[in-house]
Amino acid sequence: MQIKTIKVGGLQTNCYLVAENQEALIIDPGAESEKILKALGDQKVKAIVLTHGHYDHVTEAFTLKEKINCPVMVHEKDESLMTYSTQTRADKLLKDGDQLLGLKVFHTPGHSGGSICLYSEKEKILFSGDTLFAGDYGRCDLPGSSQREMENSLKRLLALPPETKVYPGHGQPTTIGDEKNLIE
Repeated sequence: MQIKTIKVGGLQTNCYLVAENQEALIIDPGAESEKILKALGDQKVKAIVLTHGHYDHVTEAFTLKEKINCPVMVHEKDESLMTYSTQTRADKLLKDGDQLLGLKVFHTPGHSGGSICLYSEKEKILFSGDTLFAGDYGRCDLPGSSQREMENSLKRLLALPPETKVYPGHGQPTTIGDEKNLIE
């Protein structure tokens, strides 16, 4: 699996290009669609996946969709949140257990009701959106967020193998092992 990280927008959101066997996913295109397209090159994009519906992760999704003709996907509980930024609905609503290019969707509510992570058991890789960061986790003081749900989601993630590499929505990568003491 090939992974490119592109920092976009004022909040420096990590947009990821994930490629496997000549197909790719774009994860969280929050801004700067031209920068993302340039990094993409000639990869065939299977889907644009949004880890949650906040503007800094979704704003350029539909601009990119128009240019590369692929579906936009978000968890069913965050589609209404996403439309505040884009005024557009997703092409596919995701749920826990869905599979995309070898990545399994984990519904990880807390930061938002429809936050998701994408996990490759084979590669030991997790794209965590704003659920888990290096040394921290996503805010739980926003409308629709929940500290209790965040704690449950973190317990689920921190049960993954310690060598799992975590690619967060902001900041630097980490591993599950490095974050094992994040919650008690």
